[in-house]
Amino acid sequence: MWGEMDTCHLEITGTLTTVVLLAYVLGLPLAEKCIFLSYSVGKNSYSKGVDDIYFVTFWMIAFTFLRAASMSYLFHPLAKVLGVTSFAKRQRLAEQGFMFSYYTISWALGMYIMYCGPHWFNTAQYWIDYPHLYTDRTMKYYYLMQISLWFQQLYTIHIEKRRKDHYAMVTHHFITITLLVTSYFANFCRIGNAVLCCMDLADIILTLAKILKYSGFTTVCDIAFGLFAIAWPITRHGFFTVIIWATITQPSRYLDMKWEPEKGKFFTPFTQKCYITLFLLLNIIMIYWFAMIIKVIVAVLKGNNAEDTRSDDEDDEQTPKEKRKSQ
Repeated sequence: MWGEMDTCHLEITGTLTTVVLLAYVLGLPLAEKCIFLSYSVGKNSYSKGVDDIYFVTFWMIAFTFLRAASMSYLFHPLAKVLGVTSFAKRQRLAEQGFMFSYYTISWALGMYIMYCGPHWFNTAQYWIDYPHLYTDRTMKYYYLMQISLWFQQLYTIHIEKRRKDHYAMVTHHFITITLLVTSYFANFCRIGNAVLCCMDLADIILTLAKILKYSGFTTVCDIAFGLFAIAWPITRHGFFTVIIWATITQPSRYLDMKWEPEKGKFFTPFTQKCYITLFLLLNIIMIYWFAMIIKVIVAVLKGNNAEDTRSDDEDDEQTPKEKRKSQ
């Protein structure tokens, strides 16, 4: 069933992506808004607006196509080369392969943006000179791509095999999308960039650990999971807590906290409480996941291999075709 679904996604999203690209070649202005950034206000300077929705929608479709294509033509064949015989495991490896590729690129780009920006390990710059009405080309591409990917992932988690933490994952995605979209249009891309960098590093290591697990490299998988268990509390609880604390204590020092949409100002005591609440809810979900990580650490210390306790057991999963072959 999974293979048929991937083929369906590949055909539908591939067709839609091709149609938009052809429309751009034919000079249709709407297609240009789908592929490239809107609202240029000068050399390497961009504003924001409703036309950004075209870009996000197109890249949601494009990411679905890229995911299906990379899984079918890159990661499934790679899994076969590595000797993974179970289709279910190859499918899981392919899913993690795409996410590993995306997280690695997004984290590297996000860190580059933060390093080149004024907010590199300086939380005061989230608020100084607010509102930050304009962003450069790289930041805008980065932020809108992240929004597109998270919308796409909200769809993806409903078509993949459900994990034990499905509802926590759905809640996490809804909160993340809310934070991304509102921070973008409320001119708070700097803090959004910092939060995303905190989150992506652990995901890179976790997806790598899962790839190693499905490939049968259990010892290396355990090492990768150990690195993940170290990175998670440092980035997702340590650095993220610093950001939460900055959101609680710093805005009143640098902002007048007035609601003036015509000037691009959207940060008031009420919206501050909304952001803090969403941050804390996100942290609660991550604490829940970290408790699961602790269980895995305990299991490894007892001599077992690292297993993702959020996932159902996949070892015995076979497609109907595989089951017939084994009978």
